[in-house]
Amino acid sequence: MRSTGRFSRRSLLGWSGVVGGGVLLAACGAAPAAMEGEGEMEEKEAPKAEMKEAPVEARKVVHTDWWGPGNAPTLEEYFTGIKTDFAELNPGVTVETVHVRGTIGLQDHVTTMIAAGEQVDTSQVSVAFILNWLLKDFLQPLDPFQAKDPESAPDKFVDSGRFFNVHNGMTYGLPYDGPSTVVMGLNTRILTDAGLDTDREVTWNWDWDQFLEYAQKAHETDGENITRMGYRTSGFSLSGIGRWLYPNGATLYTADNKAAAFDSPQGIAAGQFKEDLKIKHKFDPLPEGATFVNEQVVISQQGSWSVGYIFGNNETLEFDFAPIPKGPDGTTPGSMTWTNQWCLFSVSPDPELAWSWMSWVNSEPTLEKYFAGVLSRNAGRKEFYQSEAWKARTDERPVLKDLEIIADNSGPYPWLHTSAGNEATKPVWDALNNQELTVQEAFPQAAQLINGVLEELGT
Repeated sequence: MRSTGRFSRRSLLGWSGVVGGGVLLAACGAAPAAMEGEGEMEEKEAPKAEMKEAPVEARKVVHTDWWGPGNAPTLEEYFTGIKTDFAELNPGVTVETVHVRGTIGLQDHVTTMIAAGEQVDTSQVSVAFILNWLLKDFLQPLDPFQAKDPESAPDKFVDSGRFFNVHNGMTYGLPYDGPSTVVMGLNTRILTDAGLDTDREVTWNWDWDQFLEYAQKAHETDGENITRMGYRTSGFSLSGIGRWLYPNGATLYTADNKAAAFDSPQGIAAGQFKEDLKIKHKFDPLPEGATFVNEQVVISQQGSWSVGYIFGNNETLEFDFAPIPKGPDGTTPGSMTWTNQWCLFSVSPDPELAWSWMSWVNSEPTLEKYFAGVLSRNAGRKEFYQSEAWKARTDERPVLKDLEIIADNSGPYPWLHTSAGNEATKPVWDALNNQELTVQEAFPQAAQLINGVLEELGT
């Protein structure tokens, strides 16, 4: 069904296309003129029929999302803006958004809505559960709509988005937020003061040894106490290991997605290096209150989407992003990437209107206005990255420039039954995090548990 390897650069670098959006405009009609009667016309001109506007039909779209206006001012501006703009373009149409905390909460809430027969039309859908919803027939294919809307054709979107939205040869989502990639945040001021080169020619080509050198030189202690953390480590989990696997030539799953593959020699080596950063090189424990934003952590795993958050909390922070370093069995630095989707529910009572809404939200002009102008986030359209709006944003915030390219050298998020996989393997990762198991013991055990999940739930 899908390959588990790296994404091709062809769609990120082969830009094409023009602006489109598929907006549905409400039509206003006029009553036809009265027919002229037979016989001789009166000298006095007959009164003209009064022109009346046809009443506007009231229609509604219901969209669900785990993004919420209360989470950040930029999200408040975003949701208010897209709903207002779409309503102005479509008189009589109301967009109702239902915001639920967290992706697990959203899954439960939508399941309840569908079971109760409530209206639900579109949703942002995470790669963590899109497969689950496909297997439940919650989503309807978009191919018939895309066939009539060339600007929403699959080839308009980036590879990392198109990887997750195809099932049995049909397309079920419009790539939306992404490519989203786990990256290393680098405090360039502190690293430069330590005599280290923070140019991307170096940090976008580094390996484990170079990465360790940077983290150690920026690290500061007072006796046994860490006063400034050179690198903030993270615990073991499916997503926690995924970002380290791909740059060392390993994968989470086999090519046919039927089994786990992270217990390979390359995968175990990546896990051991991750463990060594915490235990052997002593990048632990984290000093109380220390964060990347307050500059008490020099190198920290961040999201490519977190630029707005970082600047919003420390506008003077000098930082850049870099991929996860290359291991000895890898060919290039990379990471773990994904692109969430906007999807159309199979129970939507007005799928044409729902498609009009979701295709407009994901159209080039809307993305330029809100993803470039408000959210400072990567978007799923290829042409977005050549737009004047995105160029202006990257000129203002150079850290954003070319981040989408890291996705090309990365592998996919653990998207196969994520919740079930996390639940099944949690005891193993907890034991590893508590040093009750070694990496060599834990990885094969976790892989066996994942294989049981995949065998039971299928793909």
